[in-house]
Amino acid sequence: MTRKIFLNIAYIALFSALIFILTYFIKIPYPLNNGYFNLSDALIIFSSIYFGPIVSIPSAIISTSLADLFSGYASSIIFTIIAKSLESILAFIIYKLLYKRKTLKYILLYISIIPMVLTYFIYYLIINNFNVLPSLTSSMFDVMQGVIGVSISIILYLIINKINITNRYIY
Repeated sequence: MTRKIFLNIAYIALFSALIFILTYFIKIPYPLNNGYFNLSDALIIFSSIYFGPIVSIPSAIISTSLADLFSGYASSIIFTIIAKSLESILAFIIYKLLYKRKTLKYILLYISIIPMVLTYFIYYLIINNFNVLPSLTSSMFDVMQGVIGVSISIILYLIINKINITNRYIY
């Protein structure tokens, strides 16, 4: 029991650091300063399907919230917490329910970005005084970010599975 707790803490720390790097240092600002493109979703979804929500949710919350804070987007932190938590939970549920389905589980992982896109769309609407056009523009970038993130996470997952690394789902 104690070993599992320490392993979870270590994985949370490791993924928090890695996701922070992918979020803070690899970012492209959106037009109208509504947010920024980053690669955080790749490791958030990977950690969700590989280690489960006990590792992925705290890692996502810690890393992306700090990245928002340091990037000058403190007003979006609550939306980031909601978006990344829901994304992580949905990715885990999809993968867990469809574990035995070879291709379908990977295709349906793309659904896990929907809560992220919708949450940030609400944020964009608020900061743009309910002007839909700039909010939709930023949301399209979020869709692109999510699709790229899911694609990278699937590739990473397949590579890790191919080399047969264990220690999955440490609860």
